[in-house]
Amino acid sequence: MAQGQTDNRKLTKGVEEVFQQQKERDTQANAKALGMPYANLMTIPVNPDLADILSKEDAIEAKAALYFQVGKRLRLAVLDPTSEKTKALIDRFRVAGYTLEVSLCSEESLKAGHKIYYTETYQKQEEMKNVVEEKDLGTYMKEIESLKDLKAKIEAASFDKALNYIQIGAYKTHSSDIHFEPEEKQVVVRFRIDGVLQTVFDITPKAYAGVLTEIKYLSHLKLNIVNMPQDGQYSFLVNDRQINVRVSTLPTHYGEATVMRLLDSDQANVTFDALGFEGSALERIKEATRLSHGMVLVTGPTGSGKTTTLYSMLRCIDTKAKKVITLEDPIEYNLPGISQSQVEEEKGYTFATGLRSILRQDPDVIMVGEVRDVETAETAVQASLTGHLVFSTLHTNSAIESIPRLLNMGVRSFVLAPALNLIVAQRLVRKLCPACSMTSAITEAEKSTISETLDSLQKRGIAVPALPTELKHPKGCPVCSDTGFKDQVAIAEVLPFDQNLRDLILSNAPMPQVYDYIEKNLKMTSVREDGVLKVVRGLTTLEEVDRVAR
Repeated sequence: MAQGQTDNRKLTKGVEEVFQQQKERDTQANAKALGMPYANLMTIPVNPDLADILSKEDAIEAKAALYFQVGKRLRLAVLDPTSEKTKALIDRFRVAGYTLEVSLCSEESLKAGHKIYYTETYQKQEEMKNVVEEKDLGTYMKEIESLKDLKAKIEAASFDKALNYIQIGAYKTHSSDIHFEPEEKQVVVRFRIDGVLQTVFDITPKAYAGVLTEIKYLSHLKLNIVNMPQDGQYSFLVNDRQINVRVSTLPTHYGEATVMRLLDSDQANVTFDALGFEGSALERIKEATRLSHGMVLVTGPTGSGKTTTLYSMLRCIDTKAKKVITLEDPIEYNLPGISQSQVEEEKGYTFATGLRSILRQDPDVIMVGEVRDVETAETAVQASLTGHLVFSTLHTNSAIESIPRLLNMGVRSFVLAPALNLIVAQRLVRKLCPACSMTSAITEAEKSTISETLDSLQKRGIAVPALPTELKHPKGCPVCSDTGFKDQVAIAEVLPFDQNLRDLILSNAPMPQVYDYIEKNLKMTSVREDGVLKVVRGLTTLEEVDRVAR
């Protein structure tokens, strides 16, 4: 008997599904006859936040539901476009300045939309206030464990709340990036903490679809584009601190992969000492920021802290006496007293065209986010020769490699040589946890590596510390989540330019000759050598230095 009832229910459900599919086909045909778009709110991902624009009472009275918004552009699904109440609602939106696209939907579809918008599960009761007590900023392993417990809550929450749970978890774990990686049956969520990716949990594809819809809404990406990469940005607040988010989506075999880079506004205020610059390298950087003209470049891979270093340089400029303008893609941090301009390549506003426009604004100091092509490089170099101090970044593996890179891009040597003042190359390594790092006797392998570096530096006239008999190593404790590391520090090389080096570039000397001159005369410590010195000082380990600067 029970089996018969089950079979009857399955049969009834199957008939209802066929009947509903026919209704949707009929509605779609009616829409085509009326020259209108068709919408099925049972299959379109919708944003519950739109309930704030159209109240429940108005939606039910006009038999309508909003299902898409980008700025002032809205899409509205209606049951009967000839209804007077529907027409009145449409007119009201247009008077309010909205651009409206009206679609036809079925009665069942409309009911589904209303259910999503106006049930308590999905309604937004108030604006989310993110207040995180400092005592709650625990170890990231503890936070990850609690986030795993939140998995069910995330999957049951509205899109905006689910995303907020993830954002706050990333903030509390000091993550720089959030990765969503679709697989066949799940979507893996990973955080990049101190430069290393850590798996947090996985969520269902359905939950991810909702979170991704919310991310796209916030960052003004196209919801219907799933087979092409997209980039956008937005921000959220924690403890009244603005966290800027750079979003990148990429089509993959199992759906769109998403990476969110979190940019804490407080990072714009980091000092050179906190970044890890010291000694002659620090003095050379400070001296370069006091010059009236010339070019300063910062190089390194993505995630090596280049922008943070540039912003620290800009903070050394007296903005009351000098006009400072930046050209960025995107603007990562807001800097008081500085005019910041956003590149929009799809609109033809590139680094090259933007830089030419900046020069007509009578600046004293210019920061160009990145030198990507010969046009930008030549314009920046010319600007540095005509009374402007220019800061920018370049993607090379070392400071010295920036010279042939610019020459190969097409910048002429007689223009490049007098323009360059300083090139900084850097990487980020994890710092040993100060609460638990342990000291042990130096091994023969460690002694060999360190003594080789110290001997090389000493031969070039660079002061070095004594060879240590002990080194610090990671242990692990609750403070550092049992990893032995907490936070990051830069290891860097700082290449100054003197007249002899400029003469070598002017004469198109072979690059080995240029390298030989730099090594013998300019007392530059390489990225790896700086890393070894920080190992001697007990800040990091040889394994960490090898990881980023082998």
